[in-house]
Amino acid sequence: MSNPYLEWLDENQEVQRLEIVDKIFIGRSCKGIDRQKRILVCNAQVSRDHAVISRRAKSLKIKDMSKNGTWVNGIRLAAGASSDLADEDVISVGGVSIKVSALSGDTVTQEKAILTDGTMVTPTEVVVTNVVADVREFSTFSQAHASADVYALMKEIFDAFSSIVFDCKGTIKDYAGDAVYAFWDHHVEPMRQRAVLACQAAVQQTQAINEIRTTLSGKNSATANLEMGWGITTGKVTLSHYGSRAADLALVGDCTNLAFRLSGIANKDLSDKIIICSQTADLVRNDFALQDLGTIPIKGRKGKEHVFALNPA
Repeated sequence: MSNPYLEWLDENQEVQRLEIVDKIFIGRSCKGIDRQKRILVCNAQVSRDHAVISRRAKSLKIKDMSKNGTWVNGIRLAAGASSDLADEDVISVGGVSIKVSALSGDTVTQEKAILTDGTMVTPTEVVVTNVVADVREFSTFSQAHASADVYALMKEIFDAFSSIVFDCKGTIKDYAGDAVYAFWDHHVEPMRQRAVLACQAAVQQTQAINEIRTTLSGKNSATANLEMGWGITTGKVTLSHYGSRAADLALVGDCTNLAFRLSGIANKDLSDKIIICSQTADLVRNDFALQDLGTIPIKGRKGKEHVFALNPA
């Protein structure tokens, strides 16, 4: 049976191929890994052990283990997360694009220089659209229900929301107890397109909540009182890394803070479930029905913010 393989261009622009028998490691050194099972990328922003591709029967899966990110078809994997791979998928690591092919080919390995210094984590300013989905009154909500019921419900939410974010080409940043935080990096596709995808994800999440209520009705007492709000913002953030864990990716910027603030007042202080900032509104106004809510004060922030309600069609 023919094996799938990975194909990429080396630094001399020559095509290289490597068969996937069981596992392929991608990184700057991949110390201790056989040459037939590794792709070395000589780039200081690539971690020593950056990602691993595993094969089981006819399926392929990639797992991110990096500090600066792994991309599949232009979508950043959540730090430490795994994703299925399909024929023709393109993995991007440290400026090298690696294509997945299901056809067999000559196995060719390539040896790169091994760097012994640490991974260079470079803070990068990027434009993103943030989506924060927040459970209303989570402390009171948790106090009123058994922890097992709250866990079961939040797991349903996290699983459903994660699938929606992935389908809409976004990246999950955090599951923060009562909130799901995802972002769309604009450098991959035009800003408008990424903002539209982010808003589509929020709309689909509101629909998913209704389905979860229906599915768990009568089975989980926590479902009856579940209410959520969404905050969406677009702006510049510095994307970098805190701490020693690969999962400690940080997005630092005012628009991130604002997204959490807007999610906190949506479907609470304001009756609308999805509240978006003016920058996002400018990008998506031709794709969604928006209601101008004017400029309002927001707790913890100076001045006022011009906000809009996004009303699902």
